[in-house]
Amino acid sequence: MTEIFNQLLETLNDEMTYYRNMQAVLVQERDAATKSSKDQLLYVGQDKQAIVQQLKQAENRRQELVEQLASQYDIQDRPLTIKRLCASLTGPDALRLKTVGDDLKTLVKTVQQENNANAKLFTHSLELVHGSLKMLNELVYSQAVYSKPGSDRQMQGYAGHRGKVFCRSV
Repeated sequence: MTEIFNQLLETLNDEMTYYRNMQAVLVQERDAATKSSKDQLLYVGQDKQAIVQQLKQAENRRQELVEQLASQYDIQDRPLTIKRLCASLTGPDALRLKTVGDDLKTLVKTVQQENNANAKLFTHSLELVHGSLKMLNELVYSQAVYSKPGSDRQMQGYAGHRGKVFCRSV
């Protein structure tokens, strides 16, 4: 086959390597989140950004190569997918490309599932923090417990003069 086709296969294999690396980083992210390790989360975040940059570069390269192949084989269908490209090829090259494409698709789906699971973990954690803050605010600014009986004056408090923990006289 042509040099462009071999470069495309190499680029697709590079993308799969990056997605496998991302999968490992997502596992580290989940572990760091469950341990509430801020330092590890920052480190993992930097790793994720680096991998995303690598994936963007590989994806741009893949798109260039696919466009070159489309021109070479006079394929007019756009957007040109691996499936459409395989239909235009014959023999073992089409099979190799289909196999690599299927493997990449499966790997991307797995990484998306891992990422969605981590997103749900972070969302749940934020909801727990929000609930804790709400409970603490209600405890601190509750007027019903510590206000002087019979007084209608406004209580002063930390958040917008909503109340205070103790009244001036007992």
